[in-house]
Amino acid sequence: MIKTTLNWTVKNLKSMYDGKNTLQMDLVIQRPSGQWDGDKLKKSLLIHSILANYPVPPIYCLKEAMNEKDYSYSILDGIQRLTTVFDYIDGRYSLDEETPSATIDGVTYELGGKYFVDLDTECQQEILRFKFTIYGFEDADDDLIEEVFFRLNNGTVLSKPQKAMPLCGVENAKFIKSILSDRFFSEICQFSVLQRRKADDICTLLQSMMLLDNRYAGYEYASISADEIMRYAAHIKNNYSEEQRERLFVIIDYLEKVFPEKEKMLKKINIPIVILAADTAMGKDCNAAKSRYRVGPMYFRQWFSYFFAECYDSYREFCSSGSIKKEKTLKRIEVMEHSLMEYFELGETTDPDQADPLIEENKSDEAPISTDESDSLADTDSIRSNFTAENEEDPALQTKADHASVAEDTAYAASEQTAVNGTDREEKPPEQVNQETE
Repeated sequence: MIKTTLNWTVKNLKSMYDGKNTLQMDLVIQRPSGQWDGDKLKKSLLIHSILANYPVPPIYCLKEAMNEKDYSYSILDGIQRLTTVFDYIDGRYSLDEETPSATIDGVTYELGGKYFVDLDTECQQEILRFKFTIYGFEDADDDLIEEVFFRLNNGTVLSKPQKAMPLCGVENAKFIKSILSDRFFSEICQFSVLQRRKADDICTLLQSMMLLDNRYAGYEYASISADEIMRYAAHIKNNYSEEQRERLFVIIDYLEKVFPEKEKMLKKINIPIVILAADTAMGKDCNAAKSRYRVGPMYFRQWFSYFFAECYDSYREFCSSGSIKKEKTLKRIEVMEHSLMEYFELGETTDPDQADPLIEENKSDEAPISTDESDSLADTDSIRSNFTAENEEDPALQTKADHASVAEDTAYAASEQTAVNGTDREEKPPEQVNQETE
């Protein structure tokens, strides 16, 4: 590894970030920007430190060749400082009213409440020509980058999920980031700004991956706590197969078909359990490319609404204090899986090696729905008949709520509102649950 000192002003750095795209702030193991959002005084004090000549921590970056002449620089440590300065220059916030004044060349300037354009010219120029101490690393492999990141952040308050990202390795970190950027985690799931800042979405995804590995590979876990997630992250470094990735991709794709918009019950405590339920509903012989599943996405959504309206009380008792414990996690899984099996009359098994009980046992032509929902599904008869026509030589596949056909997915967007919300009953959201935090 080669370490060099880079001599750039704030103006140089902003030009590299805005126009030349040679300064990158999306290294997969790094926390995203915005960690200081909501703390206006903290951001203002950084600007004051620059103007008043207080010490400012160095910036660390990874230098990589783009071609024979040009390089790109990915920030390892210092994203929050850089984005805070860039955003101030761009006029995205004003300084806190409590920001102290600064003295430059014997002249005192008031800063409180001012945007960048409101500053005296001397203050503006002082910010633009300020030079962070910048260190660049070259010829560093993934393992070395992870180690450097850990050492740089050893005294920094990182959440445990944030620390788990470099633990799981660069390739897995890229995979996790790709899943989190998809519509399910970024738009459909219910995460607050604060939860995302603490990386609760990372924690939830790793919990889901761990529970799937427990189901399919027998991975043993003691709880779903943040400490256990860090242990699991270290376990999958160089040890997470394409088959495991593909399974998770297919489940997330299925859930994006299930939920056309943000769903209030897809909260941190519920998401890993719902992902397991989706895996069960899809069936081991599902064909995602042809949109054929054991339980089609529209039917799964109907069951999901039914579960949180009618079965929530028995589930909720395992969501209170101590919810990260293994026994309570298993109980939540048990309650949700039992409801799913009973609703669709699937047979009590989640063993991926056993034959699909829906194909083997269910012969009825009616959709497996409760009586008060039956009138709302009249429009889905054509969906089931289309699938029946495709499989007329195999009557065992003509079952209630069986594999969703291509026709179902075509009709899904149009029929979703009618099928799910068409009942006369007004479903109120279940009572909020206090989650145990780490």
